[in-house]
Amino acid sequence: MRTLAALALMLLTTPVFAAETIHWGGFPTPAGPVANMVGELYNIIFIIVAVIGVGVSAGMGWIIWRYRRSRGHKPATFSHSTVIELLWTGIPAIICVYIAYISYVGLLAVRTMPEDALNVEVVAYQFGWDFFYPDVSTADTHVAVAEGTTPDAEVSAAGVDRITKELVIPTGRPVVAHITSQDVIHAFFVPKLGVKIDAMPGRINYVWFQADQEGSFLGQCAELCGSAHGEMFFRVKAVSPEAFDAYMA
Repeated sequence: MRTLAALALMLLTTPVFAAETIHWGGFPTPAGPVANMVGELYNIIFIIVAVIGVGVSAGMGWIIWRYRRSRGHKPATFSHSTVIELLWTGIPAIICVYIAYISYVGLLAVRTMPEDALNVEVVAYQFGWDFFYPDVSTADTHVAVAEGTTPDAEVSAAGVDRITKELVIPTGRPVVAHITSQDVIHAFFVPKLGVKIDAMPGRINYVWFQADQEGSFLGQCAELCGSAHGEMFFRVKAVSPEAFDAYMA
């Protein structure tokens, strides 16, 4: 299984297609391998769909113009073409199998948890987040992220200060998040890290991500969960391994 996961990661992180979305309005610039995989998979499928859409539309437009009635053309008298039917059945089938294969490769890589990862516990509630570090917790002490104290300029509005809690992680190391909820269904969503998964009461979901560069990445709840759903922001702050060790100390 680890060999398959490593192969999947290698195939999807090979820079054949740029990880950044190739058109306006798509995914944000990725900051880690999971986001890279999501972006590359999207770009591959987008190119396939765009080529098919443009090709079919151009072909239909040319046929309508070239064989229009005003030029004296009559409707065809044949009912079918075996060659054409084989082509328009076989080519889409091959494309669908290819898309299914690369999707499976990506899903395998995303759903295989790295063994050397930092474990964090994420607990959602109406309307906020708790983050814990079980790797450094003990039976008597449960290490948790403290509440924020400084308003977040990116999500604060005029006259409304919003304070976001920060999950601090080291760069270059995978993080496995154990995610659950205290009350209703929420969703843990960090676009630039390519992670989105439901937080469900009575169940623990697992997802992994990694930040390859230092920065503060905005996250939010992506599942309608109540009146203050739009206030459920948080941040994942990636720092150097040395700064992370100092933070944990």
